[in-house]
Amino acid sequence: MRAMPSPSESPTRQRLSTEYLRALPKAEVHCHLEGCVPPETARRLAERHGVTLPAGARDGGDRYLFRNFDEGLEIYVAVSNSMQTRDDFRAVTYESLVAGAAGGLRYREIAFNPQNHPELAYAEMMDGILAGAREARAEAGVESRIIVAINRELGGEAALALVREVIAHPLDEVVAIGLDSNELAGRPSEFVAAYDLAREAGLKLTAHAGEHGDSTEMVECLDLLRVDRIDHGYAALLDADLLSRTVASQIPYSACWFVDYPEAEVEGRRRDVAAMAAAGLNMCLNSDDPALIGPEVHECFIDAAAHLDWDVEDAERHALSGLDACFADEATVERLRAEFTAELERLRPIAYGTDDK
Repeated sequence: MRAMPSPSESPTRQRLSTEYLRALPKAEVHCHLEGCVPPETARRLAERHGVTLPAGARDGGDRYLFRNFDEGLEIYVAVSNSMQTRDDFRAVTYESLVAGAAGGLRYREIAFNPQNHPELAYAEMMDGILAGAREARAEAGVESRIIVAINRELGGEAALALVREVIAHPLDEVVAIGLDSNELAGRPSEFVAAYDLAREAGLKLTAHAGEHGDSTEMVECLDLLRVDRIDHGYAALLDADLLSRTVASQIPYSACWFVDYPEAEVEGRRRDVAAMAAAGLNMCLNSDDPALIGPEVHECFIDAAAHLDWDVEDAERHALSGLDACFADEATVERLRAEFTAELERLRPIAYGTDDK
């Protein structure tokens, strides 16, 4: 595998401007709705519904405080528990998409876990999410689709019941089934029946895998769940056969540039993502949980461009990579691709500037 040079090792060249990188049209496919809730909003929702938040969600001001993945997941679950009404879902969806659009976001696939919100029926949750998404599209011009995510901690039978619920309420905007939460809590093999049923219904399939160094989990997702995309996937770097296989197949990886807990420190994640790109994996950059563990996707672009010494061609390729990985229908993808291409051409004159923000 060819090593990705660090900026200090790369030939010096003029940096892309922050203005340009922020304005680039972007499509991201790995973003959790519950991870888009800012701490202030989470506290307001928790107070409204009588939910006790962990200290890291109460005491950090405008950011969440946690030391490791498990503490971050505890906050995530508590924030999820604070979203209990149709209007909660509408407001969070709308606000998150509009916030992303301010940084060039034009398409987002939103994952959410219905199983984490037992107070509300699936159909009512979806009604709120889609209302917020349509408001954001009308106001900010950002398109979105929905991935219904299985909480692997609840097991295969609960996953199968969830997929049946999704199929019983077909919606054009719901394009895929995902698998998330703690990778150590449920092997992909537990979810074969749920994934088979979703595939038969015409839904696309993705799964979190390889975030914490287990390449065998990734192989199970490919061979047993037969996923169309891999979320995270950094463990491919530890398995030469898997790396070679997925470079050859060009299955999309939805990688996330930032991480904000010490056990997987920021520089380590940057090195992983840089190495994935250097290895030739079909990879796009995503925010994951912009309010919880990192910033909006445009800030991921700004940081990646600086660390990896992007030129205009690199920036344009990454701007289009999310469309290549997305699950929207072909007509929507082609329309967005034409819009992105025209916008990229228009932005080229401001690609290099003197700003140092």
